[in-house]
Amino acid sequence: MTRTPVDGSLPGRVLLANRHRRLARAIARYDECPDRASIERRQVRRFNEIWAYCLAEVPFYRSWRREHRLPERIDRPSALWSFPPLTKEVLIARQDEVFQDGRIVDAYTTGGSTGQPTRYPRGAGEAGDRWVDAYLGRHWAGIRPTDPSLLLWGHAHLFGSGLRGRVAQARRRAADAVMNITRLNAYDLSEPSLRAHHAVLRRQDPVSLEGYTSAVFKLARHIESNRLDLGAPRRLRAVVLCAETASDADVALVERVFRAPAVIEYGSAETGVLAMSRARTRDIRVFWDSFTTLVDDDAELHVTTLGPRLFPLVHYAVGDRVVPSDIVDGNALAFHAVLGRRQDVVRVASARGVLDLSAILPVHILKSYPGIVGVQFRQVRPDDLRIHVEADHQLDLADVTRYFTRELRRDHPEFLASSVSFTQITEPARTTAGKHALFVG
Repeated sequence: MTRTPVDGSLPGRVLLANRHRRLARAIARYDECPDRASIERRQVRRFNEIWAYCLAEVPFYRSWRREHRLPERIDRPSALWSFPPLTKEVLIARQDEVFQDGRIVDAYTTGGSTGQPTRYPRGAGEAGDRWVDAYLGRHWAGIRPTDPSLLLWGHAHLFGSGLRGRVAQARRRAADAVMNITRLNAYDLSEPSLRAHHAVLRRQDPVSLEGYTSAVFKLARHIESNRLDLGAPRRLRAVVLCAETASDADVALVERVFRAPAVIEYGSAETGVLAMSRARTRDIRVFWDSFTTLVDDDAELHVTTLGPRLFPLVHYAVGDRVVPSDIVDGNALAFHAVLGRRQDVVRVASARGVLDLSAILPVHILKSYPGIVGVQFRQVRPDDLRIHVEADHQLDLADVTRYFTRELRRDHPEFLASSVSFTQITEPARTTAGKHALFVG
């Protein structure tokens, strides 16, 4: 992934001058390539500063420390294992304390795709820190702030209705204009919309294409299936896959169609972007100056925020599982893959009993089948899995079944095909945040 010079956009430099200066310092800090010992010393120092703030200024953490007899300081990142996991359930149960009986009103809100939505206090200056982390990762891919970007996204419904909603949308349009972002609807991926998205892509020739993994995959499949070209000249430096797990099939198709590196961006509503591909797609590097990421023996990820926040997250159980690729004593500085949530497991029957499979395996198999652009699961019983497939043409589901059975039996020869059935759908179910839902009721 190539490096590029400092951003040349005058509006971006003027309106976001302080952020650009902070970004330049972050780039220099990471380009120094400090060794693990230096990184961990910095993480410890930053955590101790944040923890001192928590104990002095955040009532929830003062109670949390007393309840669990937590130390005032740590001497290594792995010492965070002695802290109890901070879960969404805890934060929901103690919202009054977390929001200081209503004195804090601004919040990050998760979509609640896997349960009840959760609110997290949000401070006035935190957007700048998130921006720096996001564009540090994009810098690794050769993308500068305010480079022309095409964004396949959604969230318009979250702005609300009435005057407040219109004001929020106007602010979003203004921010997009400053950042040179063209926003395309990721909720409508019908054939007419995909044709329109392709036309915009050709006309604007952006430096980056970013969006939900499922939406980018569908656009790529549409372009390839219809033998469309992207026009010339082509400035595209990277395709950034966000918000949803990216399988090897997703990455292969994206890179084949767009002829640009696929970049995985990982984060959450409550943390912001916390890791991004650097040297290659599967080298997903943690922003170690902003987070520590501990991974337990079950591959569960626990995040501690190290930047100044109104409500820091300390040993927070994100709910995702990862494959760490640079880890010592549980402290991961990089991931090979993000596997998704522990409950993202499907169950099928085999000659030896029930098989528990990571959902990414059947997704990978089916997205390699010609025409399939989306996969969702409905687990009826341990021996009854209904798979909903979305495709760009009418499928022969008997052939899909044969293909799936053959491919799955490469790894699991005892698999019983009778435990899986397929249905073709025209419109996938989505989470409240607009993401492609992996499981449906």
